[in-house]
Amino acid sequence: MQSDLPLLVCKVDQPEGPVAYVTLTPQDQLSVRGIAPQEIVGQIIDPNLPGVAPDNFARNRVFVEFLHAVIARHGPSLPGLIDEAQRQGEGLVVIVDGRAETPADAVPPEDVVGAFQVADGRIVADSYRANPNHRILSARGFFRIDPELQRHLLEDLAASAAGEQA
Repeated sequence: MQSDLPLLVCKVDQPEGPVAYVTLTPQDQLSVRGIAPQEIVGQIIDPNLPGVAPDNFARNRVFVEFLHAVIARHGPSLPGLIDEAQRQGEGLVVIVDGRAETPADAVPPEDVVGAFQVADGRIVADSYRANPNHRILSARGFFRIDPELQRHLLEDLAASAAGEQA
């Protein structure tokens, strides 16, 4: 699964010095209204170093919680998860990060996004559990989620930021 996350590095001058944030919000929106906390995927620790690397990146807890809330809210309606729940019958439907190299085999803990409980072939309401070991950025790049979940994430981020402005 390939993700086309619209990642943007946004440098902000602060009194303590420059700060570089990674966001999913388009530049034209940022320049009009600023940036909401949940729109900051993370911060580049040393903005003077080139690129974005896992050892120079700190994830934003507010964004991570927002991401998992979006998955919890929209995941149960995804056709792929519904089909997998019906196939399994009982247990867990695990959401695997699209950057995982072997999604059919053992998946590294950093590439398990979270899981839903399944009973009688259906996703149990309010059963989503986030994996605290999931990495937003790893050596294989930024997280990749189902395209439909990604669409929900971007829409929900835009709506939440617009709501903060009102």
